[in-house]
Amino acid sequence: MVRCILSNQGYSHLRQREVTGVPKLPDIWSGAKDLECRGNSRSPEEIYEPAGTIELDEFDFATIKVMTNITGHASCYWYFMGLTHECSLQFYSENNAFVAKEFLKIRNTHAGEYKLSIKNEIQNYTIRFMVRVRSKPSKPFFSGRSRKVNCTSESYPQPVVDWRFCRTPLDSCSKKVGKVYSENGLVSGAKIITHEIESKHLFDEVIWCCATNQLGRECTKLHTTDWSDRVGTQAPALVAFLEVGEPLLLRCRAVNKNWEYNVDWNFNSTKLSNEDSFCESKQEGDHVTKVVFAHMASVGKSNKGLYTCDFSSPSQTRRMTNVIILDKGFINVSASHEEHEIDLDEVFCFEVNLTAYPKPRCIWSSPLKDFFCEIIDSDDGYSFSSKFCHHSYQSGEYIFYAANEDEHVQKKYTLFVKRKPDVKMIMKEDKTKLFCESEGYPSSMWIWKKCAEGISNCSEVIADDIKSETPQRINGLWKSSSTFELSKVLESISISCCANNSAGLSCADKTFNHPGFTTSPEASDKVTYYAAIGVCLLCTITLIVFISHKCKKKYKFESQMQMIQFVGPSDNEYIYIDFRVFEYDVKWEFPRENLEFGKVLGSGAFGKVMEASAYGITKPGVSIQVAVKMLKDTSGASEKDALMSELKMMTHIGNHDNIVNLLGACTMSGPVYLIFEYCCNGDLLNYLKSNRETFHRTWSEIFQRHNFSFYHNFDVNSNTRRGKSLKNDSYMAVSRTDERTDERVKHDLDFIPAMDESMYYSEEESMTYENRRPYEEEEINILTYEDLLCFSYQVAKGMEFLESKQCIHRDLAARNILVTHGKVVKICDFGLARDIMNDSNYVVKGNARLPVKWMAPESLFDGIYTIKSDVWSYGIMLWEIFSLGVNPYPGMQVDGNFYKLLRNGFKMDQPYYATEEIYLVMQSCWSYASDRRPSFSQLVSFLGCQLSAIEAVVFQKKDHRFCRSHSEYKNIQDCSTADGPTSTYRSGEDTHKTEDVQ
Repeated sequence: MVRCILSNQGYSHLRQREVTGVPKLPDIWSGAKDLECRGNSRSPEEIYEPAGTIELDEFDFATIKVMTNITGHASCYWYFMGLTHECSLQFYSENNAFVAKEFLKIRNTHAGEYKLSIKNEIQNYTIRFMVRVRSKPSKPFFSGRSRKVNCTSESYPQPVVDWRFCRTPLDSCSKKVGKVYSENGLVSGAKIITHEIESKHLFDEVIWCCATNQLGRECTKLHTTDWSDRVGTQAPALVAFLEVGEPLLLRCRAVNKNWEYNVDWNFNSTKLSNEDSFCESKQEGDHVTKVVFAHMASVGKSNKGLYTCDFSSPSQTRRMTNVIILDKGFINVSASHEEHEIDLDEVFCFEVNLTAYPKPRCIWSSPLKDFFCEIIDSDDGYSFSSKFCHHSYQSGEYIFYAANEDEHVQKKYTLFVKRKPDVKMIMKEDKTKLFCESEGYPSSMWIWKKCAEGISNCSEVIADDIKSETPQRINGLWKSSSTFELSKVLESISISCCANNSAGLSCADKTFNHPGFTTSPEASDKVTYYAAIGVCLLCTITLIVFISHKCKKKYKFESQMQMIQFVGPSDNEYIYIDFRVFEYDVKWEFPRENLEFGKVLGSGAFGKVMEASAYGITKPGVSIQVAVKMLKDTSGASEKDALMSELKMMTHIGNHDNIVNLLGACTMSGPVYLIFEYCCNGDLLNYLKSNRETFHRTWSEIFQRHNFSFYHNFDVNSNTRRGKSLKNDSYMAVSRTDERTDERVKHDLDFIPAMDESMYYSEEESMTYENRRPYEEEEINILTYEDLLCFSYQVAKGMEFLESKQCIHRDLAARNILVTHGKVVKICDFGLARDIMNDSNYVVKGNARLPVKWMAPESLFDGIYTIKSDVWSYGIMLWEIFSLGVNPYPGMQVDGNFYKLLRNGFKMDQPYYATEEIYLVMQSCWSYASDRRPSFSQLVSFLGCQLSAIEAVVFQKKDHRFCRSHSEYKNIQDCSTADGPTSTYRSGEDTHKTEDVQ
């Protein structure tokens, strides 16, 4: 017995059921169509066929399932187009098994006859299926022979092919009738339809051929070089793509009063023979129209090149068509932003641009369903675009999938829709904690309030006994939680927890109406239990410290940057990944002979970083500048292990625009080299110091104060492809990645004095380093407040990425941020190449040298490093940026008094160049309780809003891209509610005592 089923659930649906147990028959075939397979042979081989042909639409997802009653071991094979594929039988009872053939995004190439063979020692089944794929007609193509021109298309169902004579292929076009031929296509069930017309009817200026069936229509314009429109002008060369074996047909059309001149097709300066060319002419009044066809039945590689339509009149110029012959078709998708953030009321469509031959078909896959998409043609015939607007404001992943006969591609996009938090409050089972969780986008900040006189009067902010978890992004939404410890007596009050993001505020509350509500006795017992454990741990730690002091050794290298594997029983107990046990992926290996070393960029106790040229590390034949980290000769095995661990960690982290990315490594047959991106402008600290004199709040201030004298800061050797042409023919360089400059100065351009363009603009050189390429324009040597914001935003973006990878930096400071072209900043970790022995910022504390002024209190006093301790360091780095490189805690020595002030909650004053809002961000980063500090995602959101506000005030322009960082941040259209990390600080100051510095 054989049963055949067509299902759209997919074989993966069956696999999921197998996990929980043996599926029952009704579940397996639920929602499926019975194909009614019947036997048609009495021979030992039982042959079965469905009652009809299986018809599937293009890009369908479907599964053919076959159930048989067979016992014991059996072989199973699928046969299709001369290929054999082994399959496996899945038994769901002792004598019953099934096998499935799954089609994912079915294409025309999947059409044809499939044969399934199942055999054992007793039974022999053969099941045959005929699959046909329904699709729109293929794009029509032209061919010519014996003064006849053919237009051909193929599809299932059968297409109707006709000629149309108008500017666009509308239904109202006039049509001409010729002979129609039909033949079976290469694809099973498809029909090839050819509409033949005599060349003497093809004098119209624009001619189309269209193929239509029930699923749609495709049209192609006859490739024409026309002399009638632009007489005496030079027309650009047209481009025609063809695959090997396809026919070629080109038409040259000319209209003239006097025809003593000839029109001919030439190939590579040689006139085509009569076999490959024919001509037609027609008298219309006092004008004569001539058309000359170049045709070939089947092209090969030798037929590629320039085809020229020559008009022998001396006043005319040539018209050329560049014919490109391909071995197979192609699809290239243009680069575009892959992440988009929108408001619920914002009009938004995904858009993708591509070049392809032949024309592709496409679908958009959304989290809810798949949609067929319309491909919009361009005039050149091989450039296309597609838009998708049916996202229904659903966050998640969207996939664009395109395919033609030879190639298929897909591109993924992620959509984030802003939603205010959805808050839920839960009382824990032991009744000692209130737990609140929220879901929304972007991530939320938590505020707990005590309501003494009912929910309507929640004014007292709860600052103690609050613990907030690091938000996590799941399916396009940020999920976060916060817990309130009910450690104090609560008498007839209400507690409210609120989550706030840039989309809105949501709260949940609970009322306690019974006086004397206290924590449970079990909680008290737990306190006693943990206190006893704490005393034991304290004794153990004291003993360990004593032994370590006795066995004190020379300082050894320890990598600053580390990755968290998981969090231990205590939330501050981080277990780090030991990359020594990881295998090194040799795909990162780079030939050391392709490195040419230059000067030393940095040097430490155990290692150094050198500038080098790397030949072919990014693409063949191109040298780029790189930074190479290596060990010194005096380093031992432990330092080599540490360097290899860093290499494995960097390969595990991945790439981001705002970190110094790993490019490759040399680990074999010599010392270990780590090859990183080279940042041409050095570290951010020295960059800020060296540009202090050029700082200005706004661009308007620059123009007003300097009367445009800042032009002396242009690099006279810089080159560019981008710029703004002025009315007086001078030139102002504009950054490729910061097009805002156009808007800033356009109202002042007419007043800029004429300048010699050659001073700072030159032609491209033919050979140079890629990251010193001549079209890379050097930045104007001026700093603005917006630049400082942009630096801060980029570092927050980089740290947000590291946070998403569970990576703790542990030494975040301006000296560890590098600056490269376009004022892009990148986070780095010099590690063993940092000269901490001679750097006054690293103070001896115990048996280590630590960057004390940048360290969070829990790191400094308890040795605890978390993501939130990096947030503290980020706040110190902000202070460095907005003071233009001043050393933190100026004038203060790192001594006992400093540690005392830090314990008592001392915070630095507002730096000179910071606004009140930025200073509030710093203060929120310096909250003594680590769980009250913002996350880097919140910092990114807030700083993005600050940048957006500057754009709105200065340029009054919506939807503008910021920063020279190449980041994916887009303008937030409404940041009015996005208080970000400052909201917590405004709502309740850090309760730690602050002492003034005398």
